[in-house]
Amino acid sequence: MNKKIETKDKRQITKDWLSRFPAFKEYKPMWLIRRNGAFLCGIHLQRRYGNINYEPIFHIYNLMIELPVIAFGAATYLLNNKGARDRVTLVQHKENFGCYAERLKQQVSLLQKDTFSCQEFLAFLKKTSQDSIHHPYPSDLFQDIALALFWRGRIAEAEQEIKNAKKIISQWDEIDKQQFNGESGWEQQVRQLMNMDILKANVERQLHKYKLESFADFQLVC
Repeated sequence: MNKKIETKDKRQITKDWLSRFPAFKEYKPMWLIRRNGAFLCGIHLQRRYGNINYEPIFHIYNLMIELPVIAFGAATYLLNNKGARDRVTLVQHKENFGCYAERLKQQVSLLQKDTFSCQEFLAFLKKTSQDSIHHPYPSDLFQDIALALFWRGRIAEAEQEIKNAKKIISQWDEIDKQQFNGESGWEQQVRQLMNMDILKANVERQLHKYKLESFADFQLVC
């Protein structure tokens, strides 16, 4: 029988993963975060099945968009050699957690360096948006791409990404577009945010709200 993950185990698991990703800091037990400019990169070790194992999940959070909680944008799950989502029991962690950490690193390009370029970041988002299994309707990823470019002053590229996204969204079923009133509604939402004063204020508020002011900024290099 697999042993449940207790409080002391959560502390050790967190410490072990931090040893493999030292640029990250503990946000909460079994949740590590690194800041890169206006985005957060996270590794969430999500407990499953009554606390008998955990699932490593990499995610992005856009500080430019205010949400009630830190959402798991661009969620990327650790996969096994059969392409299925993998989980780690306490015994497996103690025996060889490093194998799981290394596999996640190899599967997620943004974990392979602490500071990366805009192009590398956008390439990751675009690749993730094409994962129709885990992200069948990636309107939030399209928004992140456009805002990342706008944030860095690459206005013409942001405009082109909006056009590209609208074309893709227009091909979705109407029921799947209702949450943002179709491709035009999605565009309107994005354009309402395309104001540097608004975006900077959102970032500062959220850094304060989530108590992240002390986290080092590893930047996006453009």
